[in-house]
Amino acid sequence: MADEEEEGEALANIPHHDRPRERMRRLGIGSLTDDEVLALVLGSGQTGRSVLALARSVLRRTGGFPGLATMDFARLENLPGVGPATAGRLVAITEIWRRAGASSAWTRLVDQKAVADVVRPELLHRDSERFVVVVADRASRPIELVLLRDGGVDESAIQPADVLQAVLTRGGRSFAVAHNHPSGVLDASVADLMLTRRLDQSAATLGLRFLGHVLVAGDAWTSLPAAGSAPTGSGASVRGRGRSSRAGSRGAA
Repeated sequence: MADEEEEGEALANIPHHDRPRERMRRLGIGSLTDDEVLALVLGSGQTGRSVLALARSVLRRTGGFPGLATMDFARLENLPGVGPATAGRLVAITEIWRRAGASSAWTRLVDQKAVADVVRPELLHRDSERFVVVVADRASRPIELVLLRDGGVDESAIQPADVLQAVLTRGGRSFAVAHNHPSGVLDASVADLMLTRRLDQSAATLGLRFLGHVLVAGDAWTSLPAAGSAPTGSGASVRGRGRSSRAGSRGAA
């Protein structure tokens, strides 16, 4: 590949004031390109290849930052020029981002957007399917985010009893569920709809409040509200996109 042969200009040959770190100090991190941001994380290049050229190669191989964020340690350390130390740094940075997003989103689950804000950091940019349960108290305040399945999730294999056990053993009185579609297809399957209905019915028999089922695909999300929840959009589901998911509160696609 062309980028594998590209040496790129060494940082030593770039005027000091125009190097990524100095430009970040003067103008802020937003002034840097994706290559330059990753170059700061990588720290150094390889023999015959500058750190900027290495960063460009990594981003091309992984599909940019969204693709890079989906990669685990084993796949990263096998990328040319990366190795175990750098792979560990990249995985740790992605995990810091996920945890920061999760902790900032934990407010009362007053609507489907609030549920989506809690689960999206755990489900975004994953290359395997995950199914999570948001356990909440009687006032719909989150208690714990439980990872019920990781990898190869088959909605028909998710039993309401497993979800309810996760809720009850943690003292929950209300709950929501969510899973991701790594395929990028946001539409709910028949299995998704059936599971949502079964959870709604099962929760009612135990006096629990079911807050809905959120699906995440790429940067977008949609929800399958519980039968008893107040409508938040004009259709059967609510959709949103991006970090703010503002469209979700209006029921827009």
